[in-house]
Amino acid sequence: MNVAVLGAGARGRAIARSCVRAGHEVRLHDTGVETVMDGVDAVERAVGDDAGTRVDGTTDRQGAVNGADVLVDATDGSVASRRELLADAEPLLATDPLVVTGDPRTSVTGVAAGLQAPGRAVGLSLVDPEESALVEVVLADQTTAATRADAVAFVEGLDRVPIVVRDAPGFAAARLELARIAEAIRLVEAGVTTVEGADRAATRTTDERGPLARADELGLDAVLGGLDDLHERLGDRFEPPSLLREAVEAGTLGKRTGEGFYTWSNGEPAGPGDLGSEPSAREGTEGRPDRP
Repeated sequence: MNVAVLGAGARGRAIARSCVRAGHEVRLHDTGVETVMDGVDAVERAVGDDAGTRVDGTTDRQGAVNGADVLVDATDGSVASRRELLADAEPLLATDPLVVTGDPRTSVTGVAAGLQAPGRAVGLSLVDPEESALVEVVLADQTTAATRADAVAFVEGLDRVPIVVRDAPGFAAARLELARIAEAIRLVEAGVTTVEGADRAATRTTDERGPLARADELGLDAVLGGLDDLHERLGDRFEPPSLLREAVEAGTLGKRTGEGFYTWSNGEPAGPGDLGSEPSAREGTEGRPDRP
């Protein structure tokens, strides 16, 4: 199929990589020449030599979209700007296209409302594209049964595992992950356990990333933004912990800055940072039995 990907940032590159690996022809669009070139280079490096014949970059949006079987919105705009973007592109698409948007902070239903054929709209959210095969297939209020089936088949054709979810704040994966991270931060904030203790309590294997290491990888500013969004839409259970907000305000952002809940070296956590403390025990020996 011909796949047009609007937006050559991290999400656009991730879906472009998956599509090229599956044998689809991809046209990657963005507004800046350098951004497009960097995006195409990143896809080619990830996929290999034969990717060059299946991925093309352009700043011409009409040229990218014209005749596409699948249109993927990977931009960072608001619901209104995405709605306008896809509505403008819709007349240029092939017959019965899939129109895809996918961002846990964006309502797929709201974006689809601007389309002449809103039933063809669906959300696709790649869950941790570097580590996981999972893709959320997000059903807007308008999504038809045929579109759902087409979207599931498209994801399976990418050699990924579809999870069908309803269009709701945070979808499913981001909502669960952010809730887990927030509770781990609260444990540290309250002095219940250390950073390492919270992560070990939340994992079952030694090579699994705990929620606080994961927060550092995502970026503490991104975690705060996600929690603020869910707090606004879903209420106090997603209120960001004060410790997280204070860290972001201090410029302590995680792996990207070298320190968050952990200090980072060569892309790996090297030890706990300064955001937690050791639970304290009482001084003295009262209650300890005498020893001979």
